Amino acid sequence: MRGRWHCFTDQRGMATMVAISIMVLLLVAGVFLVRASSTEGDIAYGSMWAEGSFFAADAAINVGLDTMAPNITSSTIPSTTLGSFAYSGTVNFSGATRQPGYSLGAGTGYNTSGFAFYNYNLAGTGTGPRNAQRQVDAVATWGPIAQ
Repeated sequence: MRGRWHCFTDQRGMATMVAISIMVLLLVAGVFLVRASSTEGDIAYGSMWAEGSFFAADAAINVGLDTMAPNITSSTIPSTTLGSFAYSGTVNFSGATRQPGYSLGAGTGYNTSGFAFYNYNLAGTGTGPRNAQRQVDAVATWGPIAQ
């Protein structure tokens, strides 16, 4: 019986097997870490492009606020490119409201007929690399306008 197990007591080549096993484990761990790092980089770039698209949409809203006026009923903000990002948008008149109150002019007193406030809906769209897109909607009021 002792003779049968004699072939398993020879340990030549065991160090090679242990070394190869450890190298395979390190290779698998390395591949996993490289893939995780690549994924984290993609997430970071996606976040950066989404944030840039949001700021481009916000720029469209600011351009829309600058174009608001009492005689505007509808306006299109032309598409403009800012580096890798672009924005466009619309300004639409949504109605007027009246409120009584004091005039902004010095010494004019209380205006019983009220003031008109014009309400506008603004929509801005920002786009960036890899189809990153954000939309910002805003409501703004222009006034008071004496009646």
